Amino acid sequence: MRLPDSWATRWPDFDGVVWYRLVWQAPANAPPLAVAIDYLNMAGAVYLNGTLLERDASLVEPLTRAWNTPRYRLLPAPLVHPGENTLLVRVSGLARYQPGLGGVVAGEPAALAASHASARLVRLDLQMFSLAVSATLGCFFFALWFMRRDEAAYGWFGLMTLAWCWVALNQVVTTPWPFADTDGWERANSIALIVYSAAYTMFILRYAERRLPRYEPMLWAAVLVGALVMLAVPVRLIAETRNVLTIAQACNFFVTSGAFVWFAARRGRTDQRIVAVSVAVFFAAGVHDLLTFVGVLDDNFYYGALTAQLQMIAMALMLAWRFVVTLRRVERFNDDLNLGIAAARAELGQTLTRQHELEVANARLAERVRLAHDLHDGLGGTIVSAIAEHEYAPGTLPEGRALAILKELRDDLRIIIDAASSQELGEYALAGQFGSLRHRLMRLFERQRVACHWTLDGIEGLRLPGARGLDLLRIVQEALTNVLKHSQASQASVELRRHGDTLWLAVTDNGIGFDSAEPSHGGAGMRSMRARAARLGGVLVVESTPGATRILLDMPLAPGASAPAAGVV
Repeated sequence: MRLPDSWATRWPDFDGVVWYRLVWQAPANAPPLAVAIDYLNMAGAVYLNGTLLERDASLVEPLTRAWNTPRYRLLPAPLVHPGENTLLVRVSGLARYQPGLGGVVAGEPAALAASHASARLVRLDLQMFSLAVSATLGCFFFALWFMRRDEAAYGWFGLMTLAWCWVALNQVVTTPWPFADTDGWERANSIALIVYSAAYTMFILRYAERRLPRYEPMLWAAVLVGALVMLAVPVRLIAETRNVLTIAQACNFFVTSGAFVWFAARRGRTDQRIVAVSVAVFFAAGVHDLLTFVGVLDDNFYYGALTAQLQMIAMALMLAWRFVVTLRRVERFNDDLNLGIAAARAELGQTLTRQHELEVANARLAERVRLAHDLHDGLGGTIVSAIAEHEYAPGTLPEGRALAILKELRDDLRIIIDAASSQELGEYALAGQFGSLRHRLMRLFERQRVACHWTLDGIEGLRLPGARGLDLLRIVQEALTNVLKHSQASQASVELRRHGDTLWLAVTDNGIGFDSAEPSHGGAGMRSMRARAARLGGVLVVESTPGATRILLDMPLAPGASAPAAGVV
């Protein structure tokens, strides 16, 4: 027979051991010899003239998976006889997995060692490197998809690559572990190949930004059916089932690859065209591997696993292209953002300047209004009281009364100036302020024969900030001035009580009253009282009927007010 050989062509159902005998003639004083074997499938042993040269670990199930391992052995000189020499190769294999022996060469050791090193590099070392690259790529893109779920193409690429890693393990592993036998390994390997093919199709679709709503469920249904069939099929039908499923997934792979290359060439982006180049190479490797698998090519070498390195380069270039494009977008966005920030900053500066000018103008206007209210409630009340004195008692004012009126006007003016220049009215307490106000107003009430009763409860030692104290005094002053001017009352009362953290004020009289709901009633004085009550944070209530008018104020005390001292004045 000629090598390489697969005994499945002669004994289709034979599982077991086949011996291959190679005989050659060696001259006397022959130079050193070496022997190189391309492969033997699945496991075996080599004998020279009846002496064991090497043996795989397991020659029975679970068989050592040595089918892709090239062998080199320097023949010991004492074992090489002048004349006929016999090399026996024992091969343990299964008919459904192409059992047999590859090419065998005996010759000069240096040349065969170099040839063996080259074969080992391609069959094992590069396969291991490719496997490591594929596993790294799969984990990287799967983690990238996990962090960016909207990048579905990355997730499918990660699944595809990890499934391919299992397929590629078939090139380098030497045991069917974790399975009990070779059949278990082949079932799992075929299922991994089916999953890889479906995940590859999904990756290409998502990477091309396409969806096939009808085809995709059918694809995964076929994967499920194929996996179940591969698990359930009897051992004698594993080879036929595996061949059918492999050809089916190969057809899906070729259609997907061809469609993507056509799409990328006509309408694809730069990064898609980069990946399309690796797909085209992968397509060619797939054709070779399929022909080898079905026995059309007299070989057992598979190139598919090696092309993972080209995929690595293509995916790295794709990521670099996407990174550069994204970086340019970010740079353009940053430039636009900086311009927008500069414009917004300038506009904000202009707005703040205008707002500041408006606030200054409003503050000035508010200060003028407040000053006008203070003048109205203080000086205005004193002037009105003086006018009333002259009207009720013309020509009979006591000596020195005019001077007293001027001093009252001076005192009111001092209060206004102090409140405007400081937040504190002075060192005297609220009770002292009300005592002074009561002293001034009671003389007016007495001249007009109006009885006025004052009750101050719980405010001894209480101090308020200057503006708050002034507002409270002005409310009382304006309310009593209105009693003198408009009410025609004979009795009036002022009550100021502290209840915890609040002050309660009531000014009442028994005058003619007025309609408090009528908008025409209540001029500048009433508006001033309401404005002051609002600044104090309190509520001003006006109740009026013929014979009774009451002005009520309920206001909170400022934080940190002094403790009260109970008492009624």
